[in-house]
Amino acid sequence: MARSDEVLIITGRGAGSVDGVPVVREAIRKLLTALRRKGVVESVEEHTPGSFVARLASVRKLVEAPRRHGAPPADPPVVDPAQLDGLAASTRAGLRQLAERALDSLGAPRGESYVRDEMVRQYALLAGAVSGIRRGSTDRELRLRDLIAAAIEAYDDES
Repeated sequence: MARSDEVLIITGRGAGSVDGVPVVREAIRKLLTALRRKGVVESVEEHTPGSFVARLASVRKLVEAPRRHGAPPADPPVVDPAQLDGLAASTRAGLRQLAERALDSLGAPRGESYVRDEMVRQYALLAGAVSGIRRGSTDRELRLRDLIAAAIEAYDDES
């Protein structure tokens, strides 16, 4: 989300671990594998014997990724279209741009009802990422605008 493609994760070799077993390194390896399955991490490579390089998935891939089988997915937040009216004008404008790009990428019409429905859908997808921040908080809107901008940039990068 910070618009970084790769992350260097330094685990150390585990040389000081009990019996020389690298506990932290193995825990991070398992975590990265799980994040790769979930689509958060695109790829992982061993950088050195004490570090990994993880390539992060784009925001667009995260939003459009199909749900995986296994544990039942959390229900997306129920969004009343009227909730969009409570957002700042700049946030609604960003959601509109994001909705238009999403519709364009699908070759869907850009009629007002389609755009509004897509705005609600995109808001529902992104609202989960800001769910821990109190509603009505300026931090929540700022974080939401950052996510919207990153998603728009991901669509623009792929066009």
